[in-house]
Amino acid sequence: MASAEVGAPSPVPRTPVPHVEGPACRPGPPSRVVYPSLGVDAAVERIGLEGDGSTGGQGARRLGNPTDIRRVGWYADGPQPGSGTGTVLLDGHTYRDGSAVFGEDFPTRVRAGQVVQTVQHDGSVCSYRVDRVWPAVDARADYPTIVASQGLYDRSGPERLFLATCGGRWDAAREDYDDITVLVATRVRG
Repeated sequence: MASAEVGAPSPVPRTPVPHVEGPACRPGPPSRVVYPSLGVDAAVERIGLEGDGSTGGQGARRLGNPTDIRRVGWYADGPQPGSGTGTVLLDGHTYRDGSAVFGEDFPTRVRAGQVVQTVQHDGSVCSYRVDRVWPAVDARADYPTIVASQGLYDRSGPERLFLATCGGRWDAAREDYDDITVLVATRVRG
């Protein structure tokens, strides 16, 4: 998902940010993603699916990545936050020097029960509670299996949020991380 400076020191964990307050969630495209516990408050970039033929499970091409490492990617051809059905797909980069939206400590800091929020273009706020985390799983072998078994590319069913970022051991030959951390969160109403 990202390239990184080999041997760079791990940055100090980010300071948590406050939960966002705003009008109740209304369907629409997100403009920001806020993960208060991890200190993430980032703009959103629309993304598509990878064009290299790699699959992410369920026979679908793998989710693309944002071009700006400081932004969270949202799969704009999938369900919108607040729509009430389907899986909202998000991902973002991890860089060892701390310059990307997520830090290398993501797999050790993300926990069930934490809240992830999307701030919509109209200012409304959609909140999701993390239900399950797959920390630092093998990106090539395990990720497609998780996507398929959990139906993460589904457009039907209850609304939920899927978030992925790379991490783990850096493979200099491929210029990529070996692992990926995946979480699924359920929409919090009210």
